[in-house]
Amino acid sequence: MDELSMTVYPQDTTAAAVVLLNVGETRFSYSEQVGFQFEYTLQVKIKILKNEGLELCNRSISFYQETSTTGEKISGLSGTTYNLEDGKIIKTKLSKDVIFEENTDKKWKLKKFTMPAAKVGSVVEFKYTLTSKYFFDLRDFVFQTWVPVAYTSYEITLPEYFYYNVNMQGYERIDAKRKSVNETFQISYKDDSGRLQIDNVRCSAEEITFVGENLPAIKNEPYLWALNDYITKVSFELQSIRYPWTTIKNITTTWADIDKELFSSSEFGGNTKKTGLFKDEITKSNLTLQEAKIIQDLVKSKVKWNDKIAFSPNNLKDALKDGLGNSADMNFLLINALKTGGFDAFPVVLSTRENGRLPLSHPSLNALNYTITGLKIDTLMYYTDASAKFGDWNILPQRCMVTQARIMNENKVDWVDLSTFSSGASLISVQMKLDNTGLVMIVSDFRRGNSAYDFKVNFSNYKDKDEYIEKLASKLNGKIEDFKITGESKAGGDVKSEYTLIKDATLGDEFIYITPMVDLLFLDNPFKKEERKFPVNLDYLENYKQLVNITIPEGYVVEELPTSQKYVFGEDDDAITFMYRIVQNESTIALQYQFHTKQLMIGQDLYPALRDLFAKIVLKNSEQIVLKKNIAIK
Repeated sequence: MDELSMTVYPQDTTAAAVVLLNVGETRFSYSEQVGFQFEYTLQVKIKILKNEGLELCNRSISFYQETSTTGEKISGLSGTTYNLEDGKIIKTKLSKDVIFEENTDKKWKLKKFTMPAAKVGSVVEFKYTLTSKYFFDLRDFVFQTWVPVAYTSYEITLPEYFYYNVNMQGYERIDAKRKSVNETFQISYKDDSGRLQIDNVRCSAEEITFVGENLPAIKNEPYLWALNDYITKVSFELQSIRYPWTTIKNITTTWADIDKELFSSSEFGGNTKKTGLFKDEITKSNLTLQEAKIIQDLVKSKVKWNDKIAFSPNNLKDALKDGLGNSADMNFLLINALKTGGFDAFPVVLSTRENGRLPLSHPSLNALNYTITGLKIDTLMYYTDASAKFGDWNILPQRCMVTQARIMNENKVDWVDLSTFSSGASLISVQMKLDNTGLVMIVSDFRRGNSAYDFKVNFSNYKDKDEYIEKLASKLNGKIEDFKITGESKAGGDVKSEYTLIKDATLGDEFIYITPMVDLLFLDNPFKKEERKFPVNLDYLENYKQLVNITIPEGYVVEELPTSQKYVFGEDDDAITFMYRIVQNESTIALQYQFHTKQLMIGQDLYPALRDLFAKIVLKNSEQIVLKKNIAIK
């Protein structure tokens, strides 16, 4: 009754919901059919406080099935929604008609369900057990979510036969207690004469209990690649199996083991060996980057991306025939085409920024979710994502610009940092004058690298050029004439746009106020919170410049001019450089503005200084030049 009567969570009055209970347990059991397996049970109870909290009533459970009869299974799924009506508690049970399964790929499935009769004020509760023979891949237990958690606990009992590394992650306090207990399993086996024997085997075990209370909601923040990298959770890595009737079996997977598994698989390694899909269109020629670009353009002209990301391709012939494929289809087709042309091309595997960083301490094939194309010409390396419409060699979409990717070249497997392989550059040049039509600005906007890529993606989201011009005029608070653009629809390459921007201003007024910055790089400070727990991850290395030349109208003098300023930020004083240099030369004013980033990762210990820097930049962007009519001139 107290839970149903709750209208706000005292520890977080803004919360859309609160997880009242998040309790998990993992125990090992023995089955004659499959041997040892684990049973993971989860019980969750949630109070819905606002409409946004109803999201938590739609759940999905991921599980693995090798065939229709083997693999993981989910049992005991039950749930209840509690509502308070006329002072009485009304219960609505979770029924089978709102539970269904969905395939996510060939072997992974989702069991989905929606809590019935849920509304603001409801308390919902559900429970299920997942049984799995894949004890080398125990489920992580996540203590934290996007709403606050009042109480959470997780208990796992590990028999002495299985030795795991226990890995904690996150910033919130979780208390852990360990104690020794005994476990008994009924084991069946055949003796030396082949007769079936059944024994009750008693062994020691370690019981670990994790408890957390009043955990705050974890929420995304500006310039954070993957929130999942910082969420509070515990994971387990199987190191070895030590059955008393056999020798110790070391299980720890290395990246070399994963390499071998990938190269030997038909879905991944098999598709790197396929050739001939482009034999009628590509012949071996000069092994130059320009030729590789021509081949990439050919692949993109034949197959379009279906907006689905994948690690391994489905069927390359089907993708080529249908003209549509996922990200892996696109990249493996490009590798095939490049090899036909005689190039040394190979897959590069990674975990996208959104998916989170790779767990290098305990290598995992499941952590990889994306494949791009690598190319070696002489001693130089190049990388591209064939599914990125406007991408090119060493011009990658941000999802692929990660610190650790693995080059899967059978001649040499190696790690590569893709986070800084491509960078962006922008140069906006402005000639500004005041006449009878208003404040007239002749603008030239040049973009290169990732800045050009982002511009093209943004431009392609408009239905046509006219709509883009309309939105740009609204953003710049003026009227745009004589708009011209080149390179906006081409994969790779620079983008240049030119236009005249006219803003309202009256020549003849005693005072004229001019904001010299045409394009405000930052409209407001992205770092509004006073404190931040997580590091700052900038999008990519960028060098942004704006050069403005202002002609002072005849009969006016400068009454007020912004001051020049330079800020240098970072532990080594070179992570971010900001320069605002303004100079008056008789009848003209020249502004040189630069924002230059040389480092992507900025620790949370530097956050207060970073927040202060951006506050100064935003303030500087809005400063005005004041011109005054010169009354001495008649």
